[in-house]
Amino acid sequence: MKFVDRIKKEMTEGIVRAILEDAQYRVIDSGIEKVLRELSCMSAVEYKALGYPDAMSHLPDFTVMNRDQSSKQLVEVKYRSNWGKALFEEVREQVRLFGEIVLVSLNAGADDPRKINMPSRFLRCCGLKFDGGVYMVQRNIDKAAVWTPVDEIKDGSGLWWSMLKLHEKFPQLGEESNKDTLFQAVSALAGILESQPKPAQ
Repeated sequence: MKFVDRIKKEMTEGIVRAILEDAQYRVIDSGIEKVLRELSCMSAVEYKALGYPDAMSHLPDFTVMNRDQSSKQLVEVKYRSNWGKALFEEVREQVRLFGEIVLVSLNAGADDPRKINMPSRFLRCCGLKFDGGVYMVQRNIDKAAVWTPVDEIKDGSGLWWSMLKLHEKFPQLGEESNKDTLFQAVSALAGILESQPKPAQ
């Protein structure tokens, strides 16, 4: 992995972790590069030569548990300067192996057609699962979280805006109560975003 890409990955994961922990979620590292730190300096060829089982290379970045530890979600975090439907294909095998994951995305190049000036312009998520052999994505349709076959959705900026806001998948992260945290998180990422929202004065 290129150095700049590694920095973006680490920053994005760190920000997502901080947002969730601030809402009192328990965030546990589960990605292979966190469990076996020495692998982070290896090339893909060197890693493959070690012969780890395929499932290990697909471990989600985090296991996230609610405050009372009565439920958990497997979370994969991705940074993209150009976000699109192709990202769902990148994690398809991971979803197949683990059943269901939450994909949290940072879209550094997100447009702002509605001029909403909110952190949700850059940070969104979705559920991904297989149901009866069909690869499904959970997104917002008419203000409801709906599961749709990935093969039936179209690419484009509208797809990004149909992704869920973080609080819709992580209810301890209230939209209003954590708005300042989200603004601060996005501001902290300013160096890897094309532009950033500014909180109202």
